Amino acid sequence: MKTKQKSVRVFEIITDDLEKLKGLIETKGVLLKRFLLLVKTNNDDIKKYFEDKDFEVRFVRYDFDGSNEKIELEQEVKVIEKIVEVPLQKENQKENSTKTEIFDKIVRSGFEINSKNKLVFLNRINAGTKIYSSSEIEIFGEVFGSVICDGEYMIVKKAQKGTIIFHNEALPEINVLSFISKEGIKEL
Repeated sequence: MKTKQKSVRVFEIITDDLEKLKGLIETKGVLLKRFLLLVKTNNDDIKKYFEDKDFEVRFVRYDFDGSNEKIELEQEVKVIEKIVEVPLQKENQKENSTKTEIFDKIVRSGFEINSKNKLVFLNRINAGTKIYSSSEIEIFGEVFGSVICDGEYMIVKKAQKGTIIFHNEALPEINVLSFISKEGIKEL
């Protein structure tokens, strides 16, 4: 039997407040469609709310009065800043999962990031910003700052005025969503 490794991105929601949940779905719904939603609630109206929505949702009963201990997920599941990675592994294979950091706001001038984690930017990276990761970087906004990546790959939407360095090589101007690896740049 062959086993494949797969990561599942999960967004955990703990609430019994339907109105706050509706606000979250209205503002961040487009981004949340990429995730499996793990909703911890006892509110049946919340379950009904998701019936006609186009989301992948799993519900977990949750005690909001604090009398029960925190609900534990299976040992294979690790929560990392509201992202859950579920590796499917062969027996006796060591776990080798990378943490993911997601930035959904504009990265302002003067901000510096030096990380070993995978970085995902959903908005613009302003001039005067310095970003480095020894893992992968995915940028879905425009780059005006400096980005250095030593990971397996990069995804960049647009970088006309910014500086992008992939494995010590400066990249040319990028005008279209592109996949960058050691084999070169491929437009998506």
